[in-house]
Amino acid sequence: MQPTEGGGRVPDMEGIVPGRRAPSATNVLSMLLAVALVVGVVLTVLALEPASAGPAFTVTAVDANACPTGEGAPACFQVLIQNTGSEAAHVRCELVPAEGTTAVFFSGDSIYTSAATVAPRQTLPLAVKVDVTAGNDTVVSPTIGCSPITA
Repeated sequence: MQPTEGGGRVPDMEGIVPGRRAPSATNVLSMLLAVALVVGVVLTVLALEPASAGPAFTVTAVDANACPTGEGAPACFQVLIQNTGSEAAHVRCELVPAEGTTAVFFSGDSIYTSAATVAPRQTLPLAVKVDVTAGNDTVVSPTIGCSPITA
């Protein structure tokens, strides 16, 4: 430190780079807050990720379609089943017809079992035909429930 006229001392200028300032407490706190937010987002994503491993099947769409010639049903639907799980598996789907209707897959059965495994994120289209029962003239799509077949 160098002496001044009044006897006080002025700090030496050695080690000080012109144009650079030490980080202020506000800057440090801002950087810590940004890091905390990033860590919080990562932890939230990890916490919301499904904990269960394995196959899981979801019905992603039920769309009305024209029936192919010769099917004889007043209404047909295409159902999309997706493996939303993390492992491939066979799937079993069961139709529950709406009141006053009957519903079957094009095979003629109300239960479908896949011959091959369905990979994760793979979508499987299934065709369904719906007919009305006596005293009913309204076609309503059936309810479809699907689950993995575990060995």
